Amino acid sequence: MPDKSSILNVLKLEIDERISSLEKALENSRMEMANDTKSTAGDKHETGRAMAQLEQEKLGKQVLAARELKQAVAQIDSSKSHSEIQFGSLVKASNGYFFFSVGIGKLIIENETVFCLTMTSPLGIALRGKKVGDVIEFNGQKISILNVE
Repeated sequence: MPDKSSILNVLKLEIDERISSLEKALENSRMEMANDTKSTAGDKHETGRAMAQLEQEKLGKQVLAARELKQAVAQIDSSKSHSEIQFGSLVKASNGYFFFSVGIGKLIIENETVFCLTMTSPLGIALRGKKVGDVIEFNGQKISILNVE
């Protein structure tokens, strides 16, 4: 079973890479817009500038969202063990591993697939407060809780 500290390390790297990539794209967009001279006149030019501005706003929001993910992950104490499923829990269930943190999706850690989900995801809501030995039905499938850290 992958441990929380390994998962957190990979998760932090994933988020840092996302932030870096988005910041580079935002900087490139700003540079392109700055290099775009006013020598071209007309509606086509203004439409292009407006589209570039919208793209910059979108990228800026994505950077902020990624930074919020980073802050949320920083709140997780990998040494803390949980008796019931909550934010920061690593769960081994009959259908796989789930780390309840941020909604990044699938990560491969120590040759195991770990799904990083939020507690507000449908599965997070269904599993909140559950303990080892509990069984839930989710999307027509029975899921047994085998371990909670």
